[in-house]
Amino acid sequence: HNDRVASLTPFSNNARIYCVTSSASENASDFPAPKPRTTVVKEWTVADFAGDLDAVSRGRNFEKGRQAFADAQCLACHRFGLEGGGTGPDLTAVSARFTRRDVLESILEPSKVLSEQYENTTVWLKNGDDHTGRLADETADQLVLVPDPLKPESKVTVKKSDVSKRAASKLSPMPEGLAHTLSKEDVLDLLAFIESAGRRQHAAFQKQP
Repeated sequence: HNDRVASLTPFSNNARIYCVTSSASENASDFPAPKPRTTVVKEWTVADFAGDLDAVSRGRNFEKGRQAFADAQCLACHRFGLEGGGTGPDLTAVSARFTRRDVLESILEPSKVLSEQYENTTVWLKNGDDHTGRLADETADQLVLVPDPLKPESKVTVKKSDVSKRAASKLSPMPEGLAHTLSKEDVLDLLAFIESAGRRQHAAFQKQP
């Protein structure tokens, strides 16, 4: 279970990124511009949704789910259909491989289970400084880290002779709290949107008789 979640865990290195690059406009989901949300609704945990996950399957709102996906910064690092970034896992068909609870857990508790594929590296220097980022390159003499996956050009080069210690970071590059500005209904709509792979005609969005 944990191994599956680990390969899903998404990330972004900046919870305040609102500028999203779209590589194609013909995607069926055709994302709206993210709306900055600054008010914390609640510091959600998976337990808060224990009795609500079945509600994702019916009566959801496509537009609100799509907006929540944009507002929660998912596109900053994740591909979804033809849009989004490429520094995190592609989320288009993620619900075909993971349970609803797994997806929710990866959003609300990104550091609970980390995949080696996406973990950062922290190096501590002999002068007391430390740097954390994705290990982009390593030679016999130096390490190259990328602190911000959204800015791959902002590399930090460290001489190995200056390093006192290095280790895998225990924190996900994705900050916690990206969904704390969403209401419970927003989160449920978000889960339905992810499960739909961006398809408006998905059963979760059909009006109930």
